[in-house]
Amino acid sequence: MTDDPLAQVRAFLPERNILTLATLGPDGDPQAADLYYAETDDLTLYFVSIPGSRHAVNIARNPRVAVTIHVDSSQWRDIRGVQLQGTCALVTGADRARAWTRYTAKFPFVLADAALARALDKVSVYRITPRWLRWIDNTASLGHNREWVMVDGEWQTLDPPEQ
Repeated sequence: MTDDPLAQVRAFLPERNILTLATLGPDGDPQAADLYYAETDDLTLYFVSIPGSRHAVNIARNPRVAVTIHVDSSQWRDIRGVQLQGTCALVTGADRARAWTRYTAKFPFVLADAALARALDKVSVYRITPRWLRWIDNTASLGHNREWVMVDGEWQTLDPPEQ
């Protein structure tokens, strides 16, 4: 195993395709949406969406978000996944081009289907910047988890919760 305590998270994210994004609605109630995502080594996540979608409108009003990414499992012993909290923002300019390249590298079918590619000309690209992260891995033991928080641009391990 590597000395990097986030190695499991970094290995896990590319194996998955869909995140569940939670945003805050206009009345403060949580709202959730499932979206394809692409990841970076620094754990930034990118997704695309129609600007008028409910979650895009929520993000424009309040950028705080929560995300889950997990395996599909019918056995508690197989549960593994990531929970995170952070902020989300519209990506523009050269950053958008780089994010779009990363996204289409993970999902080449986007460019392979001409009709889909034309439809996606209308989407916006969004960046999720995590500030808190929890890795859950019941394959290690029931309730096994590790937590980190971003401090001054670096991930700092939090003490494990009492179990």
